[in-house]
Amino acid sequence: MNETLKKNRLLSDHGDESPSSYSPNEKNSSDPAKHDDVAGCISGTFSRKLTNSTQKAISLPSSPHDRGQTSERSGASDFLQEDMMSTWNKVLQSSAFLNKPLLPFEEWNISFSEFLSFISFSLPMSCFFGEVFRGIWNGTDVAIKVFLEQDLTTENIEDFCNEIYILSRLRHPNVILFLGACITPPHLSMVTEYMEMGSLYYLIHMSGQKKKLSWRRRLKMLRDICRGLMCIHRMKIVHRDLKSANCLVNKHWTVKICDFGLSRVITDDPLSDNSSAGTPEWMAPELIRNEPFTEKCDIFSLGVIMWELCTLNRPWEGVPPVQVVYAVANEGSRLEIPEGPLGKLISDCWAEPNERPSCQEILTRLLDCEYTLC
Repeated sequence: MNETLKKNRLLSDHGDESPSSYSPNEKNSSDPAKHDDVAGCISGTFSRKLTNSTQKAISLPSSPHDRGQTSERSGASDFLQEDMMSTWNKVLQSSAFLNKPLLPFEEWNISFSEFLSFISFSLPMSCFFGEVFRGIWNGTDVAIKVFLEQDLTTENIEDFCNEIYILSRLRHPNVILFLGACITPPHLSMVTEYMEMGSLYYLIHMSGQKKKLSWRRRLKMLRDICRGLMCIHRMKIVHRDLKSANCLVNKHWTVKICDFGLSRVITDDPLSDNSSAGTPEWMAPELIRNEPFTEKCDIFSLGVIMWELCTLNRPWEGVPPVQVVYAVANEGSRLEIPEGPLGKLISDCWAEPNERPSCQEILTRLLDCEYTLC
């Protein structure tokens, strides 16, 4: 995402009750029938461009299979498909991803016709490149992230390829399982395991199940996230958008990290990236300032998730994202440290990057906290 998209996202987030526009809203959360659609939804950092007030709204099809029919009725299907193929081929021919091919293609390539029984989540929890559906593939419930036609830009395609490249390399009980992808326009999509209880953000703030989050369960969830993050860092990957909305929970209360569209492969030197990455309430100050960063930016974000599970509150609730960005990056402001054994650990996660603890140290200290609290 470029700087313009960053500003647009912050402007669109201004005034929202929830800290980000891609989390479930209160209006939808009050409808129990829609909660089933939320479960398993893979949240992302998709920043929609601001549109003119005169632009007419369009209704999306209820199933990705309907997209071709919708385009035909509009008389523009041929143009759209040709344009998509042109953009797709241009990216593959010019992108750095040719130096790190999307292999093993034969093993994970999926035909779009194999998907059955689509259910749209119908909530603003779409991934960064499109819309998320719950579907059936090979007799199994899966989450399908479908690239929307109107969002097919070179930048988003590169993020799509980047997520496949990274996620296909990761195998860990606390990282979302990549099952395959369809990379044939106009049905660009990615398939992952389905997580029944939805995101950790939804579970904490919107599901009405706070009473089920005992201290033992909360600490176990933090250990899950820490173990997943340890695997990610061991594979020389920095997530850059770690937040409770990108931590999914299954029916066994196991937490898994998802959404690697903004992730980067770590080099020996601190990385530099002019693109805007992350969500303001969880972002490390060095990312907000577009400074060189290491995997320790994820540790800062993990500290915010700790704070969420410790307080069961939304970070920076009621504060516009624009103000959060300025306060964290320029004034050194931080959320109020809660009392108790987790307080010191949270504070250490928000220290200067080279002073933040490693995942291994955090895991050890979380175990110590469990002995103290439980």
